[in-house]
Amino acid sequence: MSLQNTPIYRFGAFELDLRSAELRKNGVKLKLQEQPRLVLVHLLQRPGEVVSRDELRSLLWTDDTFVDFEIGLNTAVKRLRETLGDSANNPKFVGTLPRRGYKFIAPVEVLLGGNGHQPGAINEPARRQPKSSVRLVYVAAFTLALVSAGLLWRGLPRLPRVTKARRITSDAKAKRSTNLFVTDDVHLYFVEGAPWAGGSEIAQASATVGETTHIVTSLKEVLKIYAISQDRSELLLANGTGGPADPKTGRSDSAAELWVQPLPEGTPHRVGGVYATDACWTPDGAHIVYANGQALMTVENDGSSPRELAKVAGVVRGLRYSPDGRRIRFHVVRTVESDSSSIWEIDADGKHLHPLLPGWKESPFQCCGNWSPDGNYYYFQAGHGVDQAIWVMPEHRFIVAGGPGTPSRLISGPLRLSAPVPSGDGKRLFLIGEEPRVELVRYDARSRRFDPYLSGLSAGPFEASPDRKSIAYVSYPDMSLWRSHPDGSNKMQLTFPPVRAYGPRWSPDGSKIAYMDVQFYRPWKISFLSSSGGPPQTIPSPDPNETQQDPNWTLDGKSLIFGKSKPSERDLSGIFRLDLGSGNLSFIPNSDGLNSPRVSPDGRFISAFTNSTTELMLFDTKTRHWSSLLKGEEFGDNLWSHDGKYVYLRESFKGSPRLVRVRIRDGTLEEVLSLKDIPQLVDIFTAWIGLSPEDAPVLIRDRSMQEIYALDLQ
Repeated sequence: MSLQNTPIYRFGAFELDLRSAELRKNGVKLKLQEQPRLVLVHLLQRPGEVVSRDELRSLLWTDDTFVDFEIGLNTAVKRLRETLGDSANNPKFVGTLPRRGYKFIAPVEVLLGGNGHQPGAINEPARRQPKSSVRLVYVAAFTLALVSAGLLWRGLPRLPRVTKARRITSDAKAKRSTNLFVTDDVHLYFVEGAPWAGGSEIAQASATVGETTHIVTSLKEVLKIYAISQDRSELLLANGTGGPADPKTGRSDSAAELWVQPLPEGTPHRVGGVYATDACWTPDGAHIVYANGQALMTVENDGSSPRELAKVAGVVRGLRYSPDGRRIRFHVVRTVESDSSSIWEIDADGKHLHPLLPGWKESPFQCCGNWSPDGNYYYFQAGHGVDQAIWVMPEHRFIVAGGPGTPSRLISGPLRLSAPVPSGDGKRLFLIGEEPRVELVRYDARSRRFDPYLSGLSAGPFEASPDRKSIAYVSYPDMSLWRSHPDGSNKMQLTFPPVRAYGPRWSPDGSKIAYMDVQFYRPWKISFLSSSGGPPQTIPSPDPNETQQDPNWTLDGKSLIFGKSKPSERDLSGIFRLDLGSGNLSFIPNSDGLNSPRVSPDGRFISAFTNSTTELMLFDTKTRHWSSLLKGEEFGDNLWSHDGKYVYLRESFKGSPRLVRVRIRDGTLEEVLSLKDIPQLVDIFTAWIGLSPEDAPVLIRDRSMQEIYALDLQ
């Protein structure tokens, strides 16, 4: 079929053009992901007919794709309905037949032709046949190439492929996707939860299938398991929240205390005074290699005799020795804002530090690698969101098969797959499969319970419009900005991929919404758009590496106040004011080293954190001076009550998270509620607090599915 004869489907206010793969509503192009689009096309081709779930499964995934089919298909249909503004309970377009499938229930108009209105003729271009002699040369050359490749291929090991998948755990508890768990081939050991989000525990599960149990330990803030000893008798792990740098103790930013936990139980002991962002034992078990700050270090098992191996520009994670003990690999995280991570390699003696995949174009985010036990393959994770996948790279250099050490995609799917760990015999690969989902809950102080807020939506940060007739919210995990009525009806999508919106802020007159664009692999930027929809506008930035954060409207709606910094120069952060009319950018006096600004409802004050997030500062716009309002262990997020009398904050207090508020008049601190037992996703974009129009606290509660799966390899 030529492009001129490719059909265009019309239904309601929508039009799907198969030539350009575009979905439009009243002429406005909508973003629709690949799998929902395929479902829509298939349904439109058979309007009124039942399309079975099995048929859609075959359409969306090949037989060798690892997928939780029920979750994957439900997600694709849900995203299709969201784009169409459709409802499962009261459908206008896509109807559900329980346990059978779906059918398209609205009238469909099919148009053909180059302009979408007139039938078009099929015009095939004339084809030029090569002369016989030329054809013979092509055949001979191709045959020779096949023979040569066959001779070379005979000595190559075949890349592993997935033949079967099964779920190992079913406890519905949070597991950090960037944490590499460990195995002794009988059990899997991993951390469930996080110290700052409801607490954490060391969990163990059978390496086949079985109930998850927890290891009894005196450690109360287990952050991550780094390694298991060669004799399988001890775990090397991090304890603590991994807070800001402390020159007195030698702790770098994000580093935690290094501990050893005996197995199957026993009293843990600390490794000297070592702080680390990652660690592992040397192959002989006599030393520990760890990272702290930009230094890669080695120490004795008791933490004595530290020696520097190398300097690394970034935060080191995922330290692993090669099976032969000659090399060490790890991934280096640059900054949270740029969200880039790359895998590096160094000789065991600290020489020849270099990136493993320089110039690799598949993804700028690579992490969490592990060798196969025989050292022939290296498994790692690359990408984010829908692009996230597990890759495998042959360790030997060959003439063919995609070049020397070329990675190949092993598996991907609608589940986010992460943390690949091979079994001891190399025949299985364990990993985490995640379906992220959250819900907003409002805290009722009188009944001391949480009730659903914006029920039925997997929504994150929101804000009510000044007239309280609308809300702007961010859907999760796709991070699109939406506007709706307070009850969730009359939804309108305002931003589309690749934009990832966060922290919406209404202008005082309700005509505009500002937000942060936190796209992967680039510094965060601020944009704003009409609350009725339309193209976003950005804040001018002479430096593409500049990070812009936390937009706030001034009371007259003519300016934005926000924070900005460079990822490589966090100490040079500050707070600025942009006049949207003139474009004039001014610096808020003495705001050096401050971030996360929030403007009070009456416009008089600006609250902000110091870079250490241990102090809340207050700027009086009348006196033009800053003062200290509150000091604590570690703060996160701050917002003003609607009456302007309080600032609400998250605080880590004695290792336990809680929601507090500080009174502006006299600095009195009040605890609102403990967050220790509230399940929260381990994601900086869900560690958010909000207030309803009545100043009731609103939190993001985790409703994700995060379980460990085992893949059979062949």
